[in-house]
Amino acid sequence: MTLSIKELIVEADRCVACGLCLPHCPTYRKTGSEADSPRGRIQLMRAVAQEILPNNVRFNEHIDLCLSCRSCESACPNNVNYGALVDTTRALYIPKKSPFSALVKAFIRNRFLANAFVWLIWFIQKFGLFSLLKRINPAAKVLPVVEKPVTWKSLYPANSEKKGAVSLFLGCAGNALDTHTLQASIQVLNQLGYDVHIPAQQTCCGGIARQMGDAEESSKLVALNQNSFDANLPILTTASGCGAGLNDYLPTHKIQDISAFLMACDWTNVDVNPLNEQIYVQDPCTLRNVQKSHQAVYSLLKKIPNATVTALAGNGQCCGGAGAYMLTQSEMANNLLDDKLNAISANNVAILATSNIGCSLHIANGLREKNLTVSVMHPIQIIAKQMRPVRQV
Repeated sequence: MTLSIKELIVEADRCVACGLCLPHCPTYRKTGSEADSPRGRIQLMRAVAQEILPNNVRFNEHIDLCLSCRSCESACPNNVNYGALVDTTRALYIPKKSPFSALVKAFIRNRFLANAFVWLIWFIQKFGLFSLLKRINPAAKVLPVVEKPVTWKSLYPANSEKKGAVSLFLGCAGNALDTHTLQASIQVLNQLGYDVHIPAQQTCCGGIARQMGDAEESSKLVALNQNSFDANLPILTTASGCGAGLNDYLPTHKIQDISAFLMACDWTNVDVNPLNEQIYVQDPCTLRNVQKSHQAVYSLLKKIPNATVTALAGNGQCCGGAGAYMLTQSEMANNLLDDKLNAISANNVAILATSNIGCSLHIANGLREKNLTVSVMHPIQIIAKQMRPVRQV
């Protein structure tokens, strides 16, 4: 939620500066600066809101360096709503206005433009021009191999005894860069007896707009989604960043991470092939701290016979992906990523499961740069590969 200045000051006053959040904050752990800690940032937000301190470049830098990982919320004994504080501060004091942001806004909101962009990337990769694109725009290095764009149906009916119906949230990055996960989600849900609805008018969750301090655009996107989805059906998300944003800003609907939803399903007539592999799991911050559904991933993957499911070392710390953060704050993002890559290398990880497209892109790019061969997949992709057709009873 976005707060007024008065509400921001009241919420900031609830922080008692106990410091329990400090060891959980990724940027504080790296810089050692109070101004880059949750309680330090809250003091700065309140001081600027009360006009005790100026809204200057230094203030902007400390707020921009925040990943919005929300780890501090999980540690806070007073349940301070840090997410609302930082979202509001960015909207009131640090809005990003540039021709580039206006262009990005148009492509994120308009699915026709977004699909045209994906087709362009697909053609560039297909005809061997991707290396040229990366030289022109280094940010393109985070892009995976893009699959041919998918035209989604509005309904994918259950292919076993019907148990219910759900809506599937595509997301902007997920729809563009992770159609494998979305298709795997439909496959698994259909096999478990669920109709899958995909509203054509759905749009971005608004997370990128909030990172840029664009509350107006974020509100428009939330309204579009509110009008697109049936409030009587749960909205399932495959990207925890989207799930967290929808959880915060779309209270009219029931938002669930897909792994958590699947753990509540009836798997009686489903056969899962064994997998003699060790699967390491990277917990996205938004899944752990906002949706609080990270344990469901482990339980879901343990449905695979013979698979060993292990948490990646350092799972309590952010990987540095955080939406557009990997591009806007690349130094800190890569500093945090190094910790993940070291953990992956030290454990000879072959399969890494993660439930957020931002984490997946950031980690996969780091692995490519270090020439490490690791299969980075959404848990649903792993489950879908191991599932056999539903037994008819």
